[in-house]
Amino acid sequence: MSVISVVSFVLIMTVVAQEKYYDRRYDYFNIDYFVNNPRLLKKYLNCFLDQGPCTPIGRVFKQVLPEVITTACKKCTPLQKRFTYKAFNAFKTMLPDLHQDLREKYDPQNKYYDEFEKVTSSA
Repeated sequence: MSVISVVSFVLIMTVVAQEKYYDRRYDYFNIDYFVNNPRLLKKYLNCFLDQGPCTPIGRVFKQVLPEVITTACKKCTPLQKRFTYKAFNAFKTMLPDLHQDLREKYDPQNKYYDEFEKVTSSA
């Protein structure tokens, strides 16, 4: 095996390994503060629904949100699944109308959302 083949293989494996999970930089976001703050929940929901400005973190979450829902959080770490469950449960409980709008926006045919909720609730 040539050196170029070995280097190429290592680079490909590195890229594949990095894509296994979403970026872990926000894994320690204070979820309890977030889910107990209706004003903050509404701000993020408005961001996700294109009804208000997004914080830098909100933009990151909004970017991956369609994939997170359609793949049932396949690339989420266990911590990210727990975070997602708590956040979406708070959306549903505290802001049910906006939660329904979010659900309709990201899963208009109602094909993915139930599985997404099931997977994240078991984390």
